[in-house]
Amino acid sequence: MEQEESWEAISTAEGRVYVLRVWRDGQEEAPSWHATVREGANGLRRSFASIDDCIEHLYGELLRR
Repeated sequence: MEQEESWEAISTAEGRVYVLRVWRDGQEEAPSWHATVREGANGLRRSFASIDDCIEHLYGELLRR
């Protein structure tokens, strides 16, 4: 599941900056990993219910740009 917030794009000639936050939630027997990724300090923040979804999103962003 992905959620979006308003943003201001940050783009440089050298590349892009992303802030990644990963955490574990749930019981010790069956923890689930979640992630948020933000473009730059004030950019769009997206939340993901799995690490795989987050990685897929980042890969798509890198291919698109």
